[in-house]
Amino acid sequence: MHTYRNPADISRLLSDRTGDPGRVFLVPSNRDRPLLLDMLSAEGCSAPEGLSWNRIRERNVWIWDDLYRALLEAGAGEKPRAQIDPPDHWLLLRSIISSLRERFAESLPPGVFSEGFLDLAGGAVRELLREDVPPETLAGSLGCAGCPQDEGCSRLDDESGILCRIYRDYTALLEVRNLADSAQIPSLGRDLLAESETARERAKALRVTAVGFLSFASGQLRFLRQLLEAGAEMEFFVPWCGPGDFYTAADQFPEASVTPVEGSGPALSFSMAGGDLRLASDTLARELLLWSAGEGKIAESTGLPFPGWSAIGICGDREETASAAESFTRYGLPFSPKDGVLVSETILWKSALRALDLASEGWPPGETADFLSGLLFSPFGFPREDFAAALPCGRKGWLDFLGERAKKTPSRNTPLRAFRRVLAFTDTLTAGGRPEELLSALGKLAPDREEMKGLITEAREFPSLDGMLRTVNVAVLEAGEKERALRDLVRDLGDSGRAVLRGGEAAAFLARWAETASTRTSPPVSPAMAVHQGTPPVLTSAAVWVFLGATAPHWPGQVRESPLLNDDRKGFLHDSLDLGRSHLPLVPEKRKQREALFRRLAACARELCLFVRPLADGSGRPLPPSPFVTEAEAGPAPWLIPAETSYERSLGDLLPQAVGETVCVRGVEIPAECSPRKGLFRRGHLTAPLPLPEKIFHLSGLDDFAACPFLYYCRRMGLEPAAEELFRRDLAGNGFHRLWELAWKEHLSSGGSLEELADRFFDAAYGDGYPGLLSDQRLFRHRADQREKNRRLGALQDAMERSGLGEARSEQRREFPLPELEIGGTVFRGRCDRMDILRDGSALLFDYKSGRSGKYTKSLQLAAYSIALREGPERRSASAAVFLGLGDGSAAGAKHDGAPLWLDAGKISLAELESQAAEVMKRAADSIASGDFPPEYDSDRCRYCSFSSLCRRRDFRAEEEDNGEGEE
Repeated sequence: MHTYRNPADISRLLSDRTGDPGRVFLVPSNRDRPLLLDMLSAEGCSAPEGLSWNRIRERNVWIWDDLYRALLEAGAGEKPRAQIDPPDHWLLLRSIISSLRERFAESLPPGVFSEGFLDLAGGAVRELLREDVPPETLAGSLGCAGCPQDEGCSRLDDESGILCRIYRDYTALLEVRNLADSAQIPSLGRDLLAESETARERAKALRVTAVGFLSFASGQLRFLRQLLEAGAEMEFFVPWCGPGDFYTAADQFPEASVTPVEGSGPALSFSMAGGDLRLASDTLARELLLWSAGEGKIAESTGLPFPGWSAIGICGDREETASAAESFTRYGLPFSPKDGVLVSETILWKSALRALDLASEGWPPGETADFLSGLLFSPFGFPREDFAAALPCGRKGWLDFLGERAKKTPSRNTPLRAFRRVLAFTDTLTAGGRPEELLSALGKLAPDREEMKGLITEAREFPSLDGMLRTVNVAVLEAGEKERALRDLVRDLGDSGRAVLRGGEAAAFLARWAETASTRTSPPVSPAMAVHQGTPPVLTSAAVWVFLGATAPHWPGQVRESPLLNDDRKGFLHDSLDLGRSHLPLVPEKRKQREALFRRLAACARELCLFVRPLADGSGRPLPPSPFVTEAEAGPAPWLIPAETSYERSLGDLLPQAVGETVCVRGVEIPAECSPRKGLFRRGHLTAPLPLPEKIFHLSGLDDFAACPFLYYCRRMGLEPAAEELFRRDLAGNGFHRLWELAWKEHLSSGGSLEELADRFFDAAYGDGYPGLLSDQRLFRHRADQREKNRRLGALQDAMERSGLGEARSEQRREFPLPELEIGGTVFRGRCDRMDILRDGSALLFDYKSGRSGKYTKSLQLAAYSIALREGPERRSASAAVFLGLGDGSAAGAKHDGAPLWLDAGKISLAELESQAAEVMKRAADSIASGDFPPEYDSDRCRYCSFSSLCRRRDFRAEEEDNGEGEE
């Protein structure tokens, strides 16, 4: 037995053994095969005569399954068992648990019927298989003498009893169907050697070199001991974890001679942290980039030269590596994922889950439109404007809407075709299907070959989409391969493989496959950093190793007892089977296992280990560093040698300080002192002119300009996103204004109550301005609401007529174009909803608003109208300006001294508003002339503005909680 620190230390020793007769190398997983092959073909070593290195891979680098099958092929006369993977394992367990639920529904605790129970039981079953626990021994740990003859069970009221019954049925089913769970392979090999003389003869000629195993599960250990008894030569290269109470292969083979391999000593360690996950990733990317130029914290603290991008390896969980990849991309650092992406992380699977959600919700308008605008469906051709006008809902509504659009724009890549793909998938899962049919339906959710060609053509200007489309294609291929494998295996799986799964069970089966199936690895990039998601292969080595997520919640994380097999029962099994303390581990031993794994991951570094962590989680809760880092750096013989300093970068240090020798990365970073007040005040930096197509200002937009010139500009240029709500407030406003134009015309010509006229002309007015309000039954509530509010506003105007307005009026003008004003070369225009001219020659200005009138008491719109009217050819003055609000059926406004006493227009001075309006109009003319429309970051409109991402206010202001109402 040879113990080593870093896999690079044993490369030469392993390559020297390549030509030995009968030599085979045993590695933990398929992921270790190419790494070991690279070690065996190290520079200066030649392959044995007549063999290529690829042939060596096939014949000499094995995993447990290869070792088992080699013994079978020796002529043992036993038919090989068909090996199952996790989805097949799920199908078998489902049939067992479903049977238990049906037969013993009254005896089982409620938790057995939960959705997560199957996965919980599956994990426990595989742990028992790995440890080679006989079903009768597990029953004995419960004090059970065995199963009754009537196939019942006396322990179904106990969690461990339920596990015992499931485990017994599962192992029996594997035996009957001649199947093998991958966790069971070493136990099968042990049994084969015990029963077959030919297998023992084959084993006698083997010289097995096991590489990379920290320790062995009980099933594996018994298999190896059986090989030794048969005469096989055994040699181990075991990773060392440093000083500490770690249970390793050396403890499992106490009779073996142990020789430490000379090689690399402890690596340096350097810790860096960022305020949150994103800043931690950015800090890593920034410091690696600076290190490559001989600068930055890593160079200062370690004194090491930059080793080159290919000499850097990185590991972390899915979220951590995804964040790091995003930061590397922005900083322009080369990196290459070393493992394929899980299907569950692809856009294909995420789209499948979203489709099921939308189907259960009845295909709502906005969410379905967003979904169909996604990459797999119609990213470039979805008719968003037509959708905003129609707002289809429900299966039939969407089919009708997309069908009409398909007639107008015939194409292979139509949204209708995409939606039918989605419906075919959701219908299949709802109606149910066999496992292979479900996989086929998932594959067909993706675009077919012709559609994919169209997508690739349309996406040619977006090269970043190429990788996503490639991943989808590979995921579809994986689904097809598993579908074919299931069709071949269905006879072996029996009823479990022929079961029809529907609804939640169908989705659960596909989820189990998606969570365990990986897409093929992308072609490697060189030179580039190697990024490993999850635990890397045991033979991974790099000069610099980046350890992401080195926090206490991850290392060691929360350690709990198994809910189905508590520590007391595990202790009984340990004593009965001599399993060794690290298998079926108890809670204290789980922590030691986590620490051993942590040490081994850190030992991937030959020269430097970088620990990277966030200071707080997504909710702002502090994340302490892992205690394993401190323990690894402590003691007289530390596992890692800490650098002189560490580096923490809080969220307050988001922008680098432009002082001294601090470097900023061009195109990625800006220094904190890029503008006054440390970047918080940016008005002076929006200097790019924003020209308008014509020098015309519509006075209805004056309040927008007064609140924020940039808001006015965006609205003027049509940048406001189209409304995608069933009830269209803009169209309802058209009907509202048309109604009062008709009602007043009738009132002045024939008399009648305005309240009643509002009701009489409602259908005609809204039929012109918003026909959908009258025809769409989904708008019934809004239709009734609009009718009632217009009647209420009519009653208010009837009261104003009776108070004196009717007698004082000599003339009324509706939709009246105001005289134009020119200021600084800009023409100001306006159209007044209603102007009542009184017998004394003065005018009353009215404007109809859909919201509450009280919101407009400080509005400058009618004040500007008054200025235009006074400056026009008639030189007419307005005595008052009144807003009529549909929202609350009230009036509010402002008036000049001397306005009619019977007019209740409030106490606000119209003269003061006119003065403010004149000043704003002057500023508006200046802005149009110069193209300068600066944002106003303290405007009360900011709470519900659609353009905050354009003015970048949110980059420099905390986002307030918006408890107010949107603009009406």
